[in-house]
Amino acid sequence: MKPEAYLDNAATTRPWPEVCAEMQRVLTADFGNAAARNARGFQAARDIERATAHILDLVGSGDWKVVFTSGGTESDNLAIRSAAPKGPRTAIVTSTVDHAAVRECSAATCPADDLTLISAGASGVLEARAVADAITPQTALLAITAASNEMGTLQPVNDITAWAKARNPRLRIHVDAVQAVAQTTRLDFSKDIDTVALSAHKIHGPQGVGALLVRPGVSLRPQLFGGDQQSGLRPGTPNLPGIVGFGEAARLTRERREAGVRHMQALSAALIDGLLRVPGTYFLGNPQQRAPGLFFVAAADIPSEVLLHGLSLRGVIASAGSACHASRKEPARCLVEAGLKPTDGALRFSLSFDTTETEIHQAIRAFGDVCQAVRSGHTGGLHD
Repeated sequence: MKPEAYLDNAATTRPWPEVCAEMQRVLTADFGNAAARNARGFQAARDIERATAHILDLVGSGDWKVVFTSGGTESDNLAIRSAAPKGPRTAIVTSTVDHAAVRECSAATCPADDLTLISAGASGVLEARAVADAITPQTALLAITAASNEMGTLQPVNDITAWAKARNPRLRIHVDAVQAVAQTTRLDFSKDIDTVALSAHKIHGPQGVGALLVRPGVSLRPQLFGGDQQSGLRPGTPNLPGIVGFGEAARLTRERREAGVRHMQALSAALIDGLLRVPGTYFLGNPQQRAPGLFFVAAADIPSEVLLHGLSLRGVIASAGSACHASRKEPARCLVEAGLKPTDGALRFSLSFDTTETEIHQAIRAFGDVCQAVRSGHTGGLHD
């Protein structure tokens, strides 16, 4: 059995031991229902308050209300469905580099003729003025990502926000920051941004818990009914172990982020250099304006499935794109716009603070071996 090189952290990260320990504490010793008016309920409520404070610290504090959800997808849906349609303002503007939760919820929320998808083009980076040009008085919502979950490109969120608000001051703005939180040393969201989606399992926390940050005065439309929890915005018994785990992951991410980002920058530079030395490979997107630990590399005339399977047999875990669309055979639209050819395959490599040099070297060797084997006609390159 080969040692595993795990380079699919954009899909999910390995929970840190400290996170698991905190979750174990509230699963066993300090369990309780935060809505219950008894000693255990009060303790659970204090644990949630502490987790909330850690999450706010992670995003630079600011004036936010935190609504806990089941993850980034629910947070995106809650924000988008709360924003539109509203009277004569029924239009939504988003982009081809946004997460499927943003694009598909937007498509389901507004009339087809009122949805505008902005292309990020070959660079994978949106132009602020191009986004603003799509804003009209009828636009209710602009939904954009801070770091593309597919290409890893970083978007000029605050510049886009400034241009968009100048065009339509009544516009509501939602940002999906799920991938961005661990990919930048500092988050600085404009005060004109109304809602922000986060997810725990992208920062070494548990799966199944996320948060929507909401500015004061911004109204939400509950999508669930049946309780007063979280001011009725997201009723139901709070996921105490998940929220506590999220809070601990946020605390540790903030503590480790500066060194972790530098670590990912150095390792991803080495990985990209090694992968692009393989004949027939090319980079997708803007290599300068990207998350330090997330990028796509394409290989000419080799299907993504063959690359993935060959790497897997060599102990390397990567992906062909977002886990939300893993069952789809066609590549993401943003990859095609970035220059991916129909005959070529592409892989997403995503690092974490814990990625090692050994994993990087293993991935480079495996990728080169698979490409060489396929091109020399060795049964799809799947044998060592």
